[in-house]
Amino acid sequence: MRFFLEFSYAGTQYHGWQRQSNANSIQEEMENALSTLLNVSTNLVASGRTDAGVHASQMFAHFDSEMNSEKHQNLVYQLNQFLPSDIAIISLKKVKFDAHARFDAISRTYEYHIKQFKTPFGNELYHLINQSLNIEAMNEGARILLEYEDFECFSKKNTDVKTFLCKITFAQ
Repeated sequence: MRFFLEFSYAGTQYHGWQRQSNANSIQEEMENALSTLLNVSTNLVASGRTDAGVHASQMFAHFDSEMNSEKHQNLVYQLNQFLPSDIAIISLKKVKFDAHARFDAISRTYEYHIKQFKTPFGNELYHLINQSLNIEAMNEGARILLEYEDFECFSKKNTDVKTFLCKITFAQ
């Protein structure tokens, strides 16, 4: 059976989503927790990847398991008790076996936040710029992105991505 996990995390203490041999990742934390609770090695496939320090307010991953319905009903609670406080499981849903968290995703949203003043709260969520910004000109520049669909120049070389086409529907 295939399951989708919906989750969020504060990525400050992690080197991104993807498991790495030399650094702690969200995937490693979640796979270790799932493997422990299900008592079998469990791999996750996520809807995307994030860089070091990046946060996700809503992300999805899938895994395959033969767990019974009782275990399924309690797994969200158990994972949230087992995982560190900066990773939260929102929901767990049984899906069709051919559903894929990455390739079946229909959209992705990226947000970058700027503050123009110093504050002791939430600084890991914002980039501080201590100068005047022309928001109107910035929005005009962002609208130019809507005119393009090929973003190969922003991609890594030698990737398994099959297309670099992306339909941007909103930029501000």
